[in-house]
Amino acid sequence: MKTNNKKPDKKLVIIIAFALLFLLVFESLMLMLRFERLEKNKPIEWGVSFSQVQAERFGSDWRANYTALLDDLKFKNIRISAYWDRIEPQKNQFDFSETDWMMDEAAKRGAKITLVVGQKNLRYPECYLPDWIDSGNITQTSDEAVNMINQVSERFKNHPALENWQLENEFLLKSFGKCPAKMLTNAQLKKELVALRSVDPNHHIILTQSDQFGIPLLGPFADTFGMSMYRWSWDKRIGYWRYPQNGNYFWWKAGLISAFYGQSIKIHELQAEPWGPWGNEHISVAEASRTMNPDKLRSNIDYAKQTKIKSIDLWGAEWWWYMKQNGHGEMWDSVKGSMASYQAIK
Repeated sequence: MKTNNKKPDKKLVIIIAFALLFLLVFESLMLMLRFERLEKNKPIEWGVSFSQVQAERFGSDWRANYTALLDDLKFKNIRISAYWDRIEPQKNQFDFSETDWMMDEAAKRGAKITLVVGQKNLRYPECYLPDWIDSGNITQTSDEAVNMINQVSERFKNHPALENWQLENEFLLKSFGKCPAKMLTNAQLKKELVALRSVDPNHHIILTQSDQFGIPLLGPFADTFGMSMYRWSWDKRIGYWRYPQNGNYFWWKAGLISAFYGQSIKIHELQAEPWGPWGNEHISVAEASRTMNPDKLRSNIDYAKQTKIKSIDLWGAEWWWYMKQNGHGEMWDSVKGSMASYQAIK
């Protein structure tokens, strides 16, 4: 009995490989052009993230910092946090005073709020579980998190300043922060998403990803997908380094996610503060300038525009304010100039 040991024709294999590569490149280009058409006539909506926790680390008056973003820098889109340990310091005893104040101040000025709710929120240590939670008890933590989300969404779903919810912040990223890793699952995120939608089906929900290279595959999916965008970083193994991909990579990624998952896309964190070996409250002006200064900010803004994404939130407002209060207003003034230019051409 004869066996067929004939090897595949190398030319045929090469032709098939090139054909598949051509189809991949062609399809990617079509999806990118589709995304560009969808976004083309939209104005760029610049926003800013703000954390009272981070402002306090700088020793700042966080309320003054917040109102200056509204009154001096004229931001009309602000992302704020409902920190679990601050709004529910004791079980079933809720204190919404900080969030009420920020929401009301925004409403007075016609600004719109994205309110981040969940276990994992803006700024290190990422997870803000109250002391009364036993983080080792996964069932209790899960149920209490859902209860907290229900309480927050019930309180603010009809507030005139509320524009969007953001459920959790980079929830599935386990490599950064101090979080009970067993809680950071797709199943838990789906459970919380169902709870939030059941209380408020009328506002859009944003889910976010920190990994600048990855694409969400397993879900869940809400209405908007947010991705972070950093260019300069520091790592204890290699020191300072720059992310290699350019803006076109994010354009490609946005095109895929928009087409295959039906998501609108935003940049929920565009780097506008330093990233160094210590917390920014401990970094000198000279050290900070290695990864952030007015020139790098302008470069990052141009970089973000390459992505064709039209909803962009800057990251670093607490640092700009701290620097301004200590005689270094360059970053604050640079942001102010950039936002004023945007408003002039809007």
